[in-house]
Amino acid sequence: MRTALLQRVLGTIPTFLGITFIAFALVRAAPGHPLAFEGDGGLRQGAATAAERREYRRLMGLDDPFLPGYARWLTHVVRGDLGDSFRDGRPVRVLLAEALPVTLLLSLPALLLGYLLAIPIGLISAARPGGLLDRSLSSAVFLLYSLPVQWVALLLVVAASGSGLPIQGLRTEGVGAAGDLFAHLVLPIACLTYGSLAVLSRHLRSSMLEAMGQDYVRTARAKGLSERAVVLKHALPNSLLSMITLFGLTFPALASGAVIVERVFGLPGMGKLTFDAVLGRDMPVLMGAITLAGLMTMLGLLVSDLLYLAADPRVSLRGRRP
Repeated sequence: MRTALLQRVLGTIPTFLGITFIAFALVRAAPGHPLAFEGDGGLRQGAATAAERREYRRLMGLDDPFLPGYARWLTHVVRGDLGDSFRDGRPVRVLLAEALPVTLLLSLPALLLGYLLAIPIGLISAARPGGLLDRSLSSAVFLLYSLPVQWVALLLVVAASGSGLPIQGLRTEGVGAAGDLFAHLVLPIACLTYGSLAVLSRHLRSSMLEAMGQDYVRTARAKGLSERAVVLKHALPNSLLSMITLFGLTFPALASGAVIVERVFGLPGMGKLTFDAVLGRDMPVLMGAITLAGLMTMLGLLVSDLLYLAADPRVSLRGRRP
């Protein structure tokens, strides 16, 4: 297991280099710069002087050749120096450290809630495939999956506007209770949960139907075990292994979906920070956000691998040398 774990950790290094390379290339090739924008979306009022433009190019390494510029930027990233924001002059790592907990506060509960709801829905659908209940649940989850997150978010805002449920921000000014924080997170978490619920429940249904046709399930039935025992003790544990694999893909998807949700509900998370950086051409913040998003994706995949190694000993044995 240690060998398999080491291989997976080392495998993240070239992935990280690829992510940073693409982030640097995209931002460097992007047209415009922050000094060309006025008002709230830009960094200053009025036109930029030639000296300001030269200083901007020097700070961003645009006067250097591509590979030396990338190598210099990557060296700073490895040291934890992501530069300073052009908007307010604060270090990018401080801005990311403030925004990331808000996004995790949305994504992690939404992911947990999605799994908790998807498992019983998938089990019920797989119990009698093709039945009325299965068709009803399938239609419901497909309908949820087809709804765009921005439309659902706006619909929830309109629906909750007269209910007393907060629809903007993370806390009510002057109120520090945990209940107030929970009330502000109800709508955003619900908005992030419905999409993952549809994907996870359909995947579990397919895995359960495949498992129910395997030899070990037929053997369990031949031994006289009840259908409940066959499903819960034999088919379900093996079907959940594939759900572990989905964790590494679902978590980054939730984090990316939070970009829209945070913008609609006015939450100061990674989504809002990235969106504002794009509008204001705040390149250091944008590059830092892209790099952090890549790291979150790699972390999700690594955690998924570790959970799979812990759940299936056969996988860990493949990682050992003979």
